Amino acid sequence: MEKYTLVTGASSGMGALCSKRLSHSRRIIMMSENLEMLEDVRSQCKNPEKHLLLHCNFLTERESIYDSLTSFMKENNAVVEEYIHFAGLTQILPIKNFTIPYVDKIFNVNFFSIIEIMRSLLKKHNAGALKNIILISALFSVRGDAGNSIYAASKGAINSLVFSLARELAPNIRINSLLPGAIQTPMMDRSNPEHVEQLRNDTPLGLGTPDDVINYVEFLLSDKSSWITGQNLLIDGGRSTK
Repeated sequence: MEKYTLVTGASSGMGALCSKRLSHSRRIIMMSENLEMLEDVRSQCKNPEKHLLLHCNFLTERESIYDSLTSFMKENNAVVEEYIHFAGLTQILPIKNFTIPYVDKIFNVNFFSIIEIMRSLLKKHNAGALKNIILISALFSVRGDAGNSIYAASKGAINSLVFSLARELAPNIRINSLLPGAIQTPMMDRSNPEHVEQLRNDTPLGLGTPDDVINYVEFLLSDKSSWITGQNLLIDGGRSTK
């Protein structure tokens, strides 16, 4: 059996950056709905031939996530030691405009997919392999933001899951979440300049970078964090102090 680190949302953004960084020391299973973009990310990884790609659409294929991942691992003689969930979806919308499909798609990507993946990783075919889980939550899960309530609620569900599973999975598996604040990403570059400036002014240390988040991921994967579990860790440049 080959040991792997599973990274969701690996086709772009922080998930892609994390996959490329970790590829220097690990075999990666990169999971996303866009296979073409995953191929491009893999080509930029260290030793591309060592890494696997798993196509899965969390938005529309929630009921097949468990079977897809389970079959994939068996077919590739793979076990997963570390699971990092970057996949996420948001859309600014006031509560009066919510629809059932809108709520479902946010929770499918941000939360329910996590449940299906962990169900697979905790079954017999991966028994004893999983050691570390890192989930990406958000500052908005503990600090309100107009128009982002369903996104915040889905991330708040992650925080609660971490608290309970830290006890349920100990001592063999650690689980933590990261709560990033305002991160300078291509998506932010396309945002209203006034809004970006407001975020910058609201953050004592200025806007963060994807590397600020990945650095923390690497810390949580290392032995230096071996006594840390059940934590929702803010990485926000001090924004939560206001």
